[in-house]
Amino acid sequence: MTNQDSEYQSCIQNSERVSWRIDDLLPKETVIDFSRRILSDALTGTDGIGCLSAAEKLLLNQIRSNSYAHLFLFLEEYAVALAAHRAGLELHKNQTQMRALLRFTEEELKHQQLFARYTAAFARGFKVAPGLLDNQVAVAKAIMAKSNLGVLIFNLHMELMTQQHYVETIRDNERETLDPLFCNLLKHHWLEEAQHTRLDFLEAQKIIAVEPGGVDAAMAEYAELLQALRGTLNAQLQLDLQTLEQAAGRTFSEAEREEIFKAQERSYVWSFIGMGMKAPLFLSRLRALSPVAEQRVLELAPQYYCN
Repeated sequence: MTNQDSEYQSCIQNSERVSWRIDDLLPKETVIDFSRRILSDALTGTDGIGCLSAAEKLLLNQIRSNSYAHLFLFLEEYAVALAAHRAGLELHKNQTQMRALLRFTEEELKHQQLFARYTAAFARGFKVAPGLLDNQVAVAKAIMAKSNLGVLIFNLHMELMTQQHYVETIRDNERETLDPLFCNLLKHHWLEEAQHTRLDFLEAQKIIAVEPGGVDAAMAEYAELLQALRGTLNAQLQLDLQTLEQAAGRTFSEAEREEIFKAQERSYVWSFIGMGMKAPLFLSRLRALSPVAEQRVLELAPQYYCN
């Protein structure tokens, strides 16, 4: 077994060790506790909005938390396609690597089903039907039109972003006021994503070994994907505001709407883009792939550092 095969085998073993079942984590008839915040304000950015009452801030925290779960379901549509494609490239070639990548594919599908079950439970208990984006297949196809290297780097960002979220805002707050159910979901999501980040890196290494000149183009694609992600986040934000008005039972003035939108846009961009770009492991992985890749992220980052 080569050193690279040993890395893939290690991913398989770790995946098997931390594996979990959706029914154990989130039974089908789960009832969500709407008396408490679900996510930290570090991710939802609701506490500082002056035009909202305490009750409205709680509603917005809950709406944002549901949208957060949905966006993982939404964005993992392309991750399933990516992992399945990379696994298919190993057919009749390397069984160890193919097995690791097939586990990656299956786990991403499981994560989609987990978050779909959560958003269904949320919709059953929340006072209004939440507005959620529904064009994930079209978005996935647009992402997968980029090169595999560009998408792998983008996916490494996304997965390490989830690691930062759990480590920085959730793990140390589980005993405080956050919903323990949602914290537990994100903990188990984090445990499996840890293997996926390793596989993204290994697959990117394989591509660069064959096409060392492709890094510049891949990083240009990564920058394009970040801008597209920003547009997706803003589209979900517009739906969040509609949901909040319905749940709060009032129409916001133009000034109130502007205050809420700016605060939430800043929060969304920082949570999904800025936090990923600053993740130490993301930067070190890029440095190991190519100093050009790390330097490009450092150049791009200031426009997304909203906090």
